[in-house]
Amino acid sequence: MRRVLIILVLSAIALVPVLPTSAAEIQPQMAGWERNFTVTWEPGTYRGKPVVEGYVNNVSPYSTRSIRLLVDSLDAAGNVTNQRVEWLAGDLLGGGRLFFQVPAAPAPSYRVRVFSYDRIEVDGPMR
Repeated sequence: MRRVLIILVLSAIALVPVLPTSAAEIQPQMAGWERNFTVTWEPGTYRGKPVVEGYVNNVSPYSTRSIRLLVDSLDAAGNVTNQRVEWLAGDLLGGGRLFFQVPAAPAPSYRVRVFSYDRIEVDGPMR
């Protein structure tokens, strides 16, 4: 009886269609980042390899640091084909902007978003 049950279970598993699985698309960790930053970018090349370059503008009055960018490579239909998270060099003061250049997979278009950041709560030495 046990052998019959095992055979039935294995047969049922074998009949279940195998569905392709894909990794979940990475999303920005900071909800509402668009209220504090604007990002402009364009595709380019650096030493013969594709890059995405542009500026992150801090439209808030707060200074930030440890900013990471999420760069999506998009196909012609706008679907994500590759993603990369990169650090933005330097602190970004309120009202300021920083240049970035991120290596990217070749693609018809790209999307750049702020993935995460830390707001600087206190400027100057702590006592």
